[in-house]
Amino acid sequence: MQELNGKVVLITGASSGIGRATAELLASRGAKVVINYNSNEKGATETVQAIRGHGGDCIAIQADVTNKEQVEAMVQKVVSIYGAVHILVNNAGGGIKQSTFMDMTEELWDETYALNVKSILLCSQAVLKDMLSRKSGKIINLSSAAARIGGAGESIHYASTKGAVNTMTVGMSREFIEHGIIVNGVAPGMVETPFHDKFAPDGNRLELLVASVPMGRAATPYEIAEVISFLASDASNYILGETITVSGGR
Repeated sequence: MQELNGKVVLITGASSGIGRATAELLASRGAKVVINYNSNEKGATETVQAIRGHGGDCIAIQADVTNKEQVEAMVQKVVSIYGAVHILVNNAGGGIKQSTFMDMTEELWDETYALNVKSILLCSQAVLKDMLSRKSGKIINLSSAAARIGGAGESIHYASTKGAVNTMTVGMSREFIEHGIIVNGVAPGMVETPFHDKFAPDGNRLELLVASVPMGRAATPYEIAEVISFLASDASNYILGETITVSGGR
């Protein structure tokens, strides 16, 4: 049920972490994978090489997902090469940097919303033009368990963007299901990715947060990728507007 033979999948922010794991997993299940990256060309190249080394069909395209012109050019390129985009995984996003609420600058707030929310708007709009013409497709939005926790003290800006992503997922799912397009989301909790290293290079941050996880450990990127793969496959065809939390019970 989770085979994706012949499906063209565009994954944003796929040069490392969850995006890279998702690209490798979906390619192993037969998908033609397009890796989007912004600045990490080395990571994107390594991912493409790893997938092709196992016989997969994969390309990488650089584009800033907060820039409308670059996003539209990227999608047009994908369609010109593969003929369609069957599945979009809106994975690009991040916390940029921590800040208390009272120290929050307008610039940090706007930049965080551009990366985590505006990017989903732009990428989805560009891909939907193709999906609507075919009356089929799937969009999977990456949220975060932080949306339910709130991010008090250090990341309300980040957590609130993920709350917005959850709302977008529900709204998009209801607007586009009549056109045969299924929209769902995944909300990871603690994951072993460079996301946490950015805020605590010595690893203490992740160690402290893991202590609050009932399962006693962080997820691997591939455990999140498996849920994304499930939503991308026919196994999830009667699931709509849901955001699946994958947090080890946190």
